[in-house]
Amino acid sequence: MSLHSLLPEIVPIVVTYNPAGSTLIASLAALLSQVQQVVVVDNDSVCDVADIIKRLDQAQYNRVNLIKLQYNSGLGRAFNIGIARARELSADFVLLMDQDSIPQSNMVKKLHDAYVYLQNQGILVAAVGPRYQNPISGQLSNFVRANQYRLTQVLCHEDGNDYPRADFLISSGMFISIQTLDKVGDMDTTLFIDHIDTEWCYRAQSKGCSVYGVCDALMQHTLGDKQSRFWWGRWRNIPFHQPFRYYYIFRNSVLLWRRAYMPNAWKRADILRILCFLLFFTLLSSNRIKNFHMMIHGLWDGLNNRSGKL
Repeated sequence: MSLHSLLPEIVPIVVTYNPAGSTLIASLAALLSQVQQVVVVDNDSVCDVADIIKRLDQAQYNRVNLIKLQYNSGLGRAFNIGIARARELSADFVLLMDQDSIPQSNMVKKLHDAYVYLQNQGILVAAVGPRYQNPISGQLSNFVRANQYRLTQVLCHEDGNDYPRADFLISSGMFISIQTLDKVGDMDTTLFIDHIDTEWCYRAQSKGCSVYGVCDALMQHTLGDKQSRFWWGRWRNIPFHQPFRYYYIFRNSVLLWRRAYMPNAWKRADILRILCFLLFFTLLSSNRIKNFHMMIHGLWDGLNNRSGKL
């Protein structure tokens, strides 16, 4: 594929923190087969990300813009630094990506085409995003809306709808125009990690924009450090995180409950979700004592309006 056939107006931003080398290379190679340039923002990894990137072939390596940060500044700030570099590269769109997300060969074009189609319908689009597939189980995600007291799944292709409206997307795979970022603003750095995507999507909706899923755009992605299958009202694949992540999940939930633009339906659903997390990951996880400590610590700091890095 020649460089001229790649999408020049879209710049993916991949944030790294101690990445698995083979997965990062697979992600970058898949992206560079679809776009002309990729920005990698490294949050002070212990491993040498520059050395990992050198495993790409020379033509691809020359199209990677690596920004090495001197300390772990959090996911939100890393995305914002990447967005600033994308602006310098004259991007019209950015694609936010995790280091372990591997897009299918036509994912970027499908996201772009969906954005253009929705915009041509007169819709103010905040972001569009793909479905993600668990590389082990093969299970595909669905999109989500907050409904009264719970988060409900929006089924793809229901009533022939290829682009279902969602309330929020996960950050990895979020396709956003620079014009929308000018209107809505960048990612919230005070949250550090977790709920950054949820907050941005609802902030965008408070400014009149809408969020959509793209059913036929796919990527490989795994939530959490591992997943286990449990019966919790229905069979669910439950992601397990390291204990420190529960601090940010709980703290940032409390911080967002206080924000007027976050819908009451989401707040009610999230309160119930947090209570389920507290019970489930305290009773059934291997790190139950540490998890409980970090959850309570997060709740306390959220109630005391503390933000930033733990």
